[in-house]
Amino acid sequence: MRLTVVAACLFVLAAATAAVAASRNASPAGFSCAGKHLCRQMQSCEEARFYLETCGVASLDGDNDGVPCETICGSR
Repeated sequence: MRLTVVAACLFVLAAATAAVAASRNASPAGFSCAGKHLCRQMQSCEEARFYLETCGVASLDGDNDGVPCETICGSR
């Protein structure tokens, strides 16, 4: 019986942890860190910035100036 209660608690804790992690990688605009890695996959500058800053997709900023996907976002 105790093992069942402990297992149930661990399951609830794991689900809660996953939900918190997912919410940290989401934006009010509805973007989420969902495996995009190329500028041609971005629909807007806002999405490219989200992937660079929130998801850590450094490949979107080829010249390391802080501006992702300069064909979409322009340059500094």
